[in-house]
Amino acid sequence: MDINDIYGLIDKFDASSCGELKLELSGASLELKKSVLEAGHNTGVTVKKNNVQENLQEEVENVQPQTPSTIKEIKAPLVGTFYTAAGPDDEPFVKIGQSIHAGDVIGIIEAMKLMNEVTADCDGVVKEVAAENGAMVEYGQPLVILN
Repeated sequence: MDINDIYGLIDKFDASSCGELKLELSGASLELKKSVLEAGHNTGVTVKKNNVQENLQEEVENVQPQTPSTIKEIKAPLVGTFYTAAGPDDEPFVKIGQSIHAGDVIGIIEAMKLMNEVTADCDGVVKEVAAENGAMVEYGQPLVILN
């Protein structure tokens, strides 16, 4: 559960007619209470914390969310058939978790009977190989996603 999930729970709780919510998950607990003047009318939400919640909150605040600026895509420079290795029995050029540098070959695109090496344009760690071996790819289609 991340901080956005917690905020989502608080928003849904605040909009509901419930007066109290207790949640325990993986040793962490969250308790929400609100006073209700009339059914469905809220005066506010108070959150009771314990040590586990405070530690969880600190950990959640220290986590850097992955934003589009931290994720890099290596895209197809042309239309053709994408291959992840030089041959059917060869090891793939890149694997998930592998660190790569600008200029490293990440695959081959066959177009008009020509084999074109696709190279990384930046450094990073392979998060996902987005195109399947032997698949047709379009210009600009993500082939490899980096962290």
